[in-house]
Amino acid sequence: MANEIEVKLIAEQKLVKSLLDASFDDVKVDKWTKTDLKNTYFDTENFKLRELKIGLRIRNDGERLIQTVKASGRAIGGLHERNESETELDEFKTDIEKVEDPYLKILLEEALEDGGELEPVFITNFSRHKTLFHYDDGTEIEVALDIGHIFYEDDSSPISEVELELVTGNPRHLFRLSRELISNYGFSISNASKARRGYSLCSSLPVNHRKMSVIELSQGTTAEKAFEIICYSGLKHWQYYEQFLDSSMAPESILQMYRALLYVQHVYQIFGSLIPRHATADLRSNWHYVAEFMEKIVDIARERHHLNQMLKEELATEEELKEVIASNKADLNDAIEKFKKLQLSSRYNLVMLGISEWLFFKEWREFIEEGKREQLKEPIIDFAKAQLEHTLKDLKRELGPKNKLEIDDYFERFEGLRKALDLGLFFGGLFDSKKRQKYRQPWLDLMAGTRELAYYQYVVKCFKVHGIRSEEECARWFDKRVEAILEAMELTRKAMFKARPYWLI
Repeated sequence: MANEIEVKLIAEQKLVKSLLDASFDDVKVDKWTKTDLKNTYFDTENFKLRELKIGLRIRNDGERLIQTVKASGRAIGGLHERNESETELDEFKTDIEKVEDPYLKILLEEALEDGGELEPVFITNFSRHKTLFHYDDGTEIEVALDIGHIFYEDDSSPISEVELELVTGNPRHLFRLSRELISNYGFSISNASKARRGYSLCSSLPVNHRKMSVIELSQGTTAEKAFEIICYSGLKHWQYYEQFLDSSMAPESILQMYRALLYVQHVYQIFGSLIPRHATADLRSNWHYVAEFMEKIVDIARERHHLNQMLKEELATEEELKEVIASNKADLNDAIEKFKKLQLSSRYNLVMLGISEWLFFKEWREFIEEGKREQLKEPIIDFAKAQLEHTLKDLKRELGPKNKLEIDDYFERFEGLRKALDLGLFFGGLFDSKKRQKYRQPWLDLMAGTRELAYYQYVVKCFKVHGIRSEEECARWFDKRVEAILEAMELTRKAMFKARPYWLI
């Protein structure tokens, strides 16, 4: 089994082909070779392989038939790391017995037992132009230009990408070459494999909605490793929802991407005592740049969510909300298109590549004095307990039951509550899950109540602006609901601080 490290970039076919005649400084380029490749991807009828995050294909490479099995890996900021197993076949038929990796073989056997026989699902048909870049220090990078299409039944999607794979040597060259293609040629990062793009064409395949979940860490995990794992989880959530910006899921995707952005910002804040702020200054600045661009889209997406909820609860008819629904749809479409243009910009792609490079090379180490680096090697458990205890004290000060809180007070404290809940996601896996969930529930209820207050404020605004109800009716409607919510939230705040924290049990 080989471990691939590659960067995948995309562009229009004309631009991809232009690399065949391009010249690069300080590098020797072999003669380009061309191969026509046809890949057939297999899965069970119920897509069990996709569920297990395994890809299985048979590639027609001239006279050769190559069966490839790929396990799920990491793909952040264009950098792909994954495990792969390849074997040659004598006939065009999947052969699980030829999979050498025992773990992959067990998963495939499990899929067959649960989902039935493997069947062809989609095909990728493309021409591959390939060469090797040779650097003076002995580094070799394989450059492959893929141009063609993905086919599923009567649907298709173009393939127009370049894959840069480190064969041997210094991975710094991989990132330098990637930056050059982004800055000078206009390429964009792609985190989607051909397999994932192929599955996205399958209309019968349900969309998996993902939520930020508790990170699975062991108490012996080092602080540095925990930092990496938590960062990758947030970035992975971001890139997962990027793929739905062209679908009806776009409003939800925007909200989930913004959620991931805040999550990563919280990671930098929480680990600030171990990884100094000046080590993350550029990253925080870049995330702030993206966040500012997204804030307007997020507001529009939230409005879309509120409007759908109003219709669902029959608080107004489609006719009564016709004007605001049309306006929101136009605003959202315009905002998403602007965001998609941002994603094609050099700055955005260099930001995402830079985050990947920073994590890959652990560049924060350069900012930490040698004597303090040992702290990063310590088990995460004590640091986690200290952070959880510190955050609890902050919450008690802001949300303790002795405080008399009104609606605006809850809004002001919302981000602090979100940060505390994120901390539970970072470190909650170190402790008993049942006790954690029970302790965490009032915090989630308080956040849900705050969101409900914001929703009711929006409803009243719609009632007034569009003349759906009179001022008096709006006031009665709002006061009745808000009074009940505020009472419930006060009881919730009392419950939050009565239970013994799960990290002390």
